[in-house]
Amino acid sequence: GDPDKDTDAYLRAPDADPRLLEIASKLGDPLRVATYVAFKQLHEKRQKEVLSLWRENIEVTDPIAGRLFKQNQSGIGAFLEDHPEFAKLVNWAQFILVSSIFARFGVQNPDGSLAVYLMSSAVRHSCRPNAAAFSLRRSYPWGRRLLHVTALEGVAKGEEITISEESESVLCLPFLERSTKLFAGSGVRCDCSRCLEEGALVKFKDMQDDQNEDEEQDEAWKPAPGPSIPETLSRLHALLAIRPPTDESTKEATICLKTLDKLLPFSMQIKAKAKVMLASALGELNNRAAWQEGNQGANIIQWTGLDAEGQEARLRETKRLYETAAKDFEYLLGQDALAVLQRIEAGYNTVRNQHKVVSKYTRDREPPPGSTVAGFRPEAATHPAAASTAAAATAAAAAAGADGSGNFSGGEDR
Repeated sequence: GDPDKDTDAYLRAPDADPRLLEIASKLGDPLRVATYVAFKQLHEKRQKEVLSLWRENIEVTDPIAGRLFKQNQSGIGAFLEDHPEFAKLVNWAQFILVSSIFARFGVQNPDGSLAVYLMSSAVRHSCRPNAAAFSLRRSYPWGRRLLHVTALEGVAKGEEITISEESESVLCLPFLERSTKLFAGSGVRCDCSRCLEEGALVKFKDMQDDQNEDEEQDEAWKPAPGPSIPETLSRLHALLAIRPPTDESTKEATICLKTLDKLLPFSMQIKAKAKVMLASALGELNNRAAWQEGNQGANIIQWTGLDAEGQEARLRETKRLYETAAKDFEYLLGQDALAVLQRIEAGYNTVRNQHKVVSKYTRDREPPPGSTVAGFRPEAATHPAAASTAAAATAAAAAAGADGSGNFSGGEDR
């Protein structure tokens, strides 16, 4: 429902103190008042659990929490100066604390409700997250918060679990630009491992520029050159927009995806969409190769034929792209990914079945173990089972959010 309407109805309930509605009106923040009222209605044990989220010295160890607490404190102080008649109606010290907890750790569920979770709400932000969180809303227990590991290498024993509180577009920015946009542009410094590493590199480069060191020392300390995230994304975008796709464009796009996995070693929707688009392009190549096999007399300008082994390898790669993209969407979106996964499945099932047929075809053509038959090799021909790959793959790419023009970054990540 509408959070504003629900909050207003909550404060106007027959058993509610009418003075609370007056406070909400004069404070100009009915949601904060309603949140505190809901907190006071919890069992004492639950109240203590919520308050425990505000750890000792959190204002020092968590700059965002400290800033929010000071804002709430100064805001309520000014309010009570203007309206001293409300000073004894509410435990304002506790009100400030609860407001700060929900401002820092509160999670807005898909239905618009606001909640805190004892575990996932305390998980810190990182620009190199290893997990993603989402709330259940279609099954029991409704509203439960789940964490999925999204780090490509998993989470090591003793490693801190982190999630991203920012959009993927912000995570793709270079350090200096990203720093200005983190935490709603508040200027609060991010102390995640990625920001510390990239910040140290930026500081070192500045020192090199200022100190005018000799060339040998510069070369010894200079970080290894490589493409930036924006450059790699731009190149990948251009490659996936090539129509019709070519062997060269798909190979280079595969390299770009591997580069992004090194630079951003965690699941992302932007990469999942690119994987589905690349799978679609490979399916189109398979389809074209099958047509060429049946029309060898045609004047073919762009040859994309493969022998049976090469075709099997391409189908295997197409299948892998669908599988990893599906996992990415599932881990990042949870139940909201169901519609996308169902459509991707159609393209995946077609490729999987074709891969089984071609794999069997390839195995059947292999010489018996120990055979010395001279000149034996699989024919340089494409198995006809590939003929229907492109249509299913194109439909799956559309379902994943691609528009056929290489635009895999459209739409805000959830």
